[in-house]
Amino acid sequence: MFRIKSGFMIRNISGQIMAVPTGARTSDIHGMIVLSESGELLWKALEKGASADELADILTENYDVDRQTALADTEKFLNGLREQGALE
Repeated sequence: MFRIKSGFMIRNISGQIMAVPTGARTSDIHGMIVLSESGELLWKALEKGASADELADILTENYDVDRQTALADTEKFLNGLREQGALE
């Protein structure tokens, strides 16, 4: 189970979806995290706590993608968030 750390807000800034750190989180993460449409869906699921399988399910339900590709894309997304320090 994965969860986004507290202290982020999702904002649409000039047509781009951004995860913006707020409060104390701004000292941990400098700048914003740009999200694609699918990234926003996964982010919202992670705010509630989601497993990698649940995230892959979201991708297969919303996009024309097979399960193997969805799992690989999910891992790539999670790894990026880990590197940026956004996951608990």
